[in-house]
Amino acid sequence: MHVAPIECYGTRQLISYVSAAPLSRTIGGRLVLAGVTDLSASHSAHPAPDLAAALKGAPKDAAVILLDHQPREARRVAALGVALQLSGHTHGGMVLGLDRLAARANSGYVSGRYDVDAMTLYVNNGTGLWPGFALRLGRPSELTRITLRRAT
Repeated sequence: MHVAPIECYGTRQLISYVSAAPLSRTIGGRLVLAGVTDLSASHSAHPAPDLAAALKGAPKDAAVILLDHQPREARRVAALGVALQLSGHTHGGMVLGLDRLAARANSGYVSGRYDVDAMTLYVNNGTGLWPGFALRLGRPSELTRITLRRAT
């Protein structure tokens, strides 16, 4: 079976943006969407994550949302003033019980919402399976809708 590249569906991979420079976009001057490559990117043809470059130029009064595949650096990210980090990577631990091993490798963050100092971290379980371990038991896949609201 042949799987068409994602680009044929009109979607552009973020890696095409971050290979030249980290994704960082100010939306309406009050919200910044920033992203970094995966921590393992330097083992492939992609650049290593550069959090400082991704956050460079973000207005001091803007809320920053960071897209970072792995959650393990969340405490460091929170210290830089990011309001929300969206991550995945862990697949929720794949199997109930293995989530404890995933937690050890990801600074304790495996699935769901965490308060990390003044930042909110959300770790999504993902929708599929990891090819290296194609099994889920007790750790469901998920699609998450996140609703952003102006602070009151």
